[in-house]
Amino acid sequence: MIACPSCGADNVEGTRFCVKCGTTLPTAPAPESWRQSGDLGQQQTQQPDYQSGGYTPPQQPPSAYPTYNPPQGVYQPQPAGGQQPMHPAIPAVVSLLVPGIGLLFVPNKAGLGLGILAAYVVLWVIMFIIAFVTLGIGTCLFIFLPLANVAAAIHSWDEAAKASGGQFQPILFK
Repeated sequence: MIACPSCGADNVEGTRFCVKCGTTLPTAPAPESWRQSGDLGQQQTQQPDYQSGGYTPPQQPPSAYPTYNPPQGVYQPQPAGGQQPMHPAIPAVVSLLVPGIGLLFVPNKAGLGLGILAAYVVLWVIMFIIAFVTLGIGTCLFIFLPLANVAAAIHSWDEAAKASGGQFQPILFK
């Protein structure tokens, strides 16, 4: 970064004019010009002054790297505890594999997640009973079980998105 000699604004290397005031900027030294000048960039360190009882350490030059300044005026609510909210994909994928379990990762939704898991287990039991009683004809009903997994995954995404405080958007249930 090149500081403008007129207004002090930071400008990108190679810029000929200041972006703030338009003043012509000094040209940057050619690469490796330090070899020709003999300046190896060495600084003398200050020796301790034992007569006065101490010494001051050498001053560090300001960092040449820009720092990140977050935008002002944009309020992002933070969840309790100062942690970032979990991405809704994590509960959704877990609930896609085992419906309801993904809601255990969402604050205040553990009871709902266990209820969905219990309903899923009851659905499996009913499907096995129907398949056993009808001597295998009811096994075609097992085709519909993945729909329960997908519905639980979408529901888990939506609940996690609502709990994120607006950082993520729900898919179906706004």
